[in-house]
Amino acid sequence: MNLRPIEAKDLDEIIEVRTMTRENAFSREALAQLGITAVSVANLLDTTHRGWVCEAEGKIAGFAIGDGKTGELWVIAVRPEFEGRRIGSSLLIAVERWLCSCGWDEFWLWTSADQKKRAFGFYVRHGWTVSEAKGDIVYMKKKSPLGPGRDVRETYVKGSGC
Repeated sequence: MNLRPIEAKDLDEIIEVRTMTRENAFSREALAQLGITAVSVANLLDTTHRGWVCEAEGKIAGFAIGDGKTGELWVIAVRPEFEGRRIGSSLLIAVERWLCSCGWDEFWLWTSADQKKRAFGFYVRHGWTVSEAKGDIVYMKKKSPLGPGRDVRETYVKGSGC
């Protein structure tokens, strides 16, 4: 498996991966209605966002994107056939490292308030905590693990997935 930054050639495939997730899947049409297209993601990646893909078996197994302007973990998606291989964990670490390098001492995300959903447990296992609930969604936060004199590279241990 190979973890690398998202490139322009990946955009259509990452949109496809996002439509494949077992929970919280969106069709291409639903994503487009939300303003999420290959073109809009390219614009974000050229400005405020950064992302990574994990390649396996000749395709993109998963991807993650963060927003350096707001400190948000914007998205993580993994193809169902690649679940359970620590790909999501590796991608999460890549985004968290980058957000640290942007100067964020706290990151945030939003997800389903349904604690039975896999995403909720995934984030909790990785140190995220609920900061606010609004209807069907929760906002979660995580403090940067960086302390005085610590460096991003020494704080995070590379995940075994990519």
